Amino acid sequence: MCCSLYDDDMFIQMEWHVLQTLGWSIGHPTVDSFLQNAVVDTPYDPEVEHLALYIAEISLFHRDFVSKLSSDIARASLALSRCILNRPQAPQSDWASNYDSLTLVSLSQYLQKPSHVLTRKYSSAHYSRASKLLEQFLARQESLNKSYNPPTPPTDRMCESKAPYESEAGLATPQKTQYPAVSHGYITPPITPENDAFGVPGNPNMAKDGSTMLYNCPPSPTPAPTMQYLLFILALFQI
Repeated sequence: MCCSLYDDDMFIQMEWHVLQTLGWSIGHPTVDSFLQNAVVDTPYDPEVEHLALYIAEISLFHRDFVSKLSSDIARASLALSRCILNRPQAPQSDWASNYDSLTLVSLSQYLQKPSHVLTRKYSSAHYSRASKLLEQFLARQESLNKSYNPPTPPTDRMCESKAPYESEAGLATPQKTQYPAVSHGYITPPITPENDAFGVPGNPNMAKDGSTMLYNCPPSPTPAPTMQYLLFILALFQI
């Protein structure tokens, strides 16, 4: 081109000169540019703008915002900045009012521990001490949370936990206690002997004079096997 009379850098310089003469601005739409467009029709508030820039730069340190659009970051940062500083939000007809609520909530979750370099940058008067404003807001929120949720006083005695049921082989499933079979809630009385067993020598019921102490109560009949089976069935139903 031009018989190689000019270097490649000279062509690039000439192109920039033409663009500057025409007043064209060529660049990628960044968060800063969207933020400037969002506040162009509102009264100038440096604290809101600088705090929004501070929040937008905090998002650069986290991978959750890589897939977010620059316009969404700008609008959410501006809305969060106005909320922190208790400023009115943009009207519904304004472009800045169409911010993403999920992006705003995600930004609010990363305000606790920003980068020390970023905090020092925005602590100067040139940026309205935006980092100090954010620290004061977070301190107020923490004090309010403590006032609403007072600490629980410690207990003097710890609750004693019950020891697990252990069998001879170790831990086992607790078993229900087995009770003897009863009929209608009463224990079956013992069987009275049907002979003169009380009168035999060596019987502890024999009197000192040698006479036996016979009881007048009638002997109890021996229950039949069928009756014992019925009592056992009734006891199972009662358990």
